[in-house]
Amino acid sequence: MKVSYFETGRYVVPADMAREWPVPPAAYDPAVGAAACRGMVERVQFVERLGFDWISVSEHHYSPRILTPSPVVSAAWIAAHVTTIKIALLGPIVPTSNPIRTAEELAMLDTLAPGRFVFGLLRGTTNEYLSYDLNPAEARERTDEGMELILKAWNEPQPFGWQGRYFQYRTVSLWPRPQQPPAPTYVLGTSAQAGAFAARHHLGLGVSYGNFDSMARATGYYRQQCAQYGWSPGPDDIIYRANMILGETDEAAEDALNRRDKQAPFPVRAGLRDALIAADTTRNIAGQTQRANVGGVLPISFCGGPDRVVDQIRRAREQIGVGVLDVSLTDPGTGDMDAMMEGLDLFSRTVLPRIREI
Repeated sequence: MKVSYFETGRYVVPADMAREWPVPPAAYDPAVGAAACRGMVERVQFVERLGFDWISVSEHHYSPRILTPSPVVSAAWIAAHVTTIKIALLGPIVPTSNPIRTAEELAMLDTLAPGRFVFGLLRGTTNEYLSYDLNPAEARERTDEGMELILKAWNEPQPFGWQGRYFQYRTVSLWPRPQQPPAPTYVLGTSAQAGAFAARHHLGLGVSYGNFDSMARATGYYRQQCAQYGWSPGPDDIIYRANMILGETDEAAEDALNRRDKQAPFPVRAGLRDALIAADTTRNIAGQTQRANVGGVLPISFCGGPDRVVDQIRRAREQIGVGVLDVSLTDPGTGDMDAMMEGLDLFSRTVLPRIREI
């Protein structure tokens, strides 16, 4: 199994900062933001030394919780400071982006550092749509059309026009083009539509932040669709992003989980929460209806001492079929950066060597 570390920028939030979304920009401290960017490089270099396979970044807006509104900029900065670890852009958010610009920027990254990148194409969440004033009812169709256009731009040898429902271009002629063979590319999402799109185009699938049973339904549907299109995905074709709390013992991890469970939801500013819920569309997880998480705390999928966590990862491999585990590994009850680095070190010593053959 391969292991990826999810890097978010980790802006250190002052104790007196209001917990709300969107966070007022007046609360931003440029010195703290610059320190967050330096810390991002330090952590990436650290996990590279520890033997992680990937570092991942994604796209989020209007909040210090994930200080990476541009995954392309984040990835370029990281690539300039590491030598071997792969960098996975598990974003950008396709329906809020210009797909030709996205195709160009990803191709440029692949040209600047061939063989170093992994690309994921994402539908995103309702609050991200409202950040860029996108009608959530259009998000699924815009995502599919945008991904079709990105893939065609990467692969079409001649200039072409595109007259779609949401995107229109008189001429598309991509320079530079991605490297060949192309970088590993994934569709990110647990919906039936995401699984079917990935299968149809022989792409990987990335799922996130759900329990094993739900994620297994999504990846099982994906594998069924792949079979219909005449191919079988391998372990590296399935990514699972999840939160992990690892302690020296099960009891230490459970104490951290208890601290985390006392956290209040991240409130959405007055007038926006109801709009987000009203605008949200149900998510079909291979036949199961589930609403998006609006302001809530994301679940912990792995929790325990090393032995328990290894057993949990083994079960995730068996149930979900995951071959790349993308983890956010910290004690979210404290936000202590030193504790997070110690957790990463503990993972590399006590878990990573034991899951390589899973």
